[in-house]
Amino acid sequence: MKILRILSKSVAASAMVLASAQIGLAADTIKIGVIFPVSGAFASVGLGTLDGVKMAVEEINAAGGINGLQLTVIERDSQLKPDVASAAARELISKEGVKLFIGPSTSGTSLAVSEIAKLEKVVQIIPSAKTEALTAEKLHKYVFQLSATTDVDGKRYASTLEKIGAKKVCLTGYDYAYTTDFHRGIRDNLSKDIEITNEYLVKLGTTDYGTLVSQLMADPCDTILGSVWGGGFIAMVKQGNAFGLFKNKKLVWGADMGQYEMAEALKADFPEGMWATTRDLWYINDSDAMKEFHAKLAKVQGKEATTMYPVTGYNSVMFLKAAIIKAGSTDPDAVAEALEGLTIDTPLGKLTIDAKTHRANTPEYYGQLVTVPGSDIKRMTNITLEK
Repeated sequence: MKILRILSKSVAASAMVLASAQIGLAADTIKIGVIFPVSGAFASVGLGTLDGVKMAVEEINAAGGINGLQLTVIERDSQLKPDVASAAARELISKEGVKLFIGPSTSGTSLAVSEIAKLEKVVQIIPSAKTEALTAEKLHKYVFQLSATTDVDGKRYASTLEKIGAKKVCLTGYDYAYTTDFHRGIRDNLSKDIEITNEYLVKLGTTDYGTLVSQLMADPCDTILGSVWGGGFIAMVKQGNAFGLFKNKKLVWGADMGQYEMAEALKADFPEGMWATTRDLWYINDSDAMKEFHAKLAKVQGKEATTMYPVTGYNSVMFLKAAIIKAGSTDPDAVAEALEGLTIDTPLGKLTIDAKTHRANTPEYYGQLVTVPGSDIKRMTNITLEK
């Protein structure tokens, strides 16, 4: 019996040592879980955002971390599928002990992960998804949205349609949360003098746009308001150009298709004069902070013409950093409370997360993509920066 008691004490002591070692290891780092689409046709979204996340983390760690703690990024691929993104979030929480998340990137996947964040009481900062549902009817304590939402876009785009003299507008986009909310925002703010003729939706991930092109060509609309994005936008434009779709209709496009990477990919094929938005443009340096950010990003990406999404990931990490410092803790409840009403300096200027709506006043560039002398890549002109 004495031997058994000694063995029991020894086992208990070993367990305590192991537990202490595990606690010590966990306490040495702050884990940030990131869930982005990094494979498939929309990988550019996730990979670009990830560049910004890693850039911010490297800067913070090189400067000594946060309160002496280093940041560690644990990545998962959402594959642009809500069920895959949800499974990734659960795995990061249960197996990796992650309590602070950035992502996903898109509306459908973000809505799915938001439900898990609410249930598990972990912080979720969403860098780029726009559906207003995230911070409207689905708002909860732990979710924060950094991009302009679809209701804001609805007002801005309705104004653009009036500005360019549109009379009959046909709508098109992917059949998912972002498009549904975006189109509702358009309808809610559209002038009575402008008629919506039809709405044409396609499945997310569509590659053959032949039917859609035919529908749009046959429609009596004088203006197409679209939100097909990523690789799908490139495919649609190339297929549409083959039939002259964009020659006789004005184009206004959502989903940030004013980004330089789309113009770079399509070159002369990019529709001349298309009105669009973008989160960032490498050739716009409105401030010293933006100029410095672009210079650092150029080194990360190995090219001067950097992509649009990195600034969204970069700002997400910087909001987390400021919230952790303000809270004096990485506890999700404390960090969530610290994020409410928090203001930070970013390459895009001072940004604030509204304490009630959990939305940031992140600006976007609006303008027209046109041919510029000496380049086969169109650039944005008539630019306005709106919050």
